[in-house]
Amino acid sequence: MTTPQSFIAYTPYGVGLMCALVYFERDADVYGWWIGARNSDHHSAYFKLENFFTTQPTRFYASEGMDLYGGWRYLYSARKPALDKPVPVEDSVAHELDRVQDMFVAEWLFFGDDPRSESERRAYDEYRLPITGINIRASRLNKLDKHEAVWIYRSHDLDANVLEYLQRFWPLDYRPA
Repeated sequence: MTTPQSFIAYTPYGVGLMCALVYFERDADVYGWWIGARNSDHHSAYFKLENFFTTQPTRFYASEGMDLYGGWRYLYSARKPALDKPVPVEDSVAHELDRVQDMFVAEWLFFGDDPRSESERRAYDEYRLPITGINIRASRLNKLDKHEAVWIYRSHDLDANVLEYLQRFWPLDYRPA
């Protein structure tokens, strides 16, 4: 397994968090989690890009929201993504996905309705930024590239091909400019 990589797109004076992504590679596959805007709501899911680093066709599986233990419920690389029967997620992969997602959220995100986020709310007030449903931790805002309307963070070894592939099929509104 490799070090987890992450990507964040944030509009401070719009929808807020457009998308946040964390993933890791294992052999020829990519596993990860995303959360992001879809219409006026937020959507999250775990995913698997099976055979991503091979010459075989990639199969893009995703969970039903945060239900990782319910198996892969969608095959976004197919014309009809909803699967008739879930594909089980390997236990070792499920535990690693859960761990990586927890660490990523703890480091990067806070939720607007979390009563434990008072210090984050005060910092956002000082920065004159609105609180939305999902927000970037104030201590991490300086990690974002703020040269465009959409503020972006890319981890050092982020594979642009992974992000590009996901964006072609995922059910989030965020697409590259």
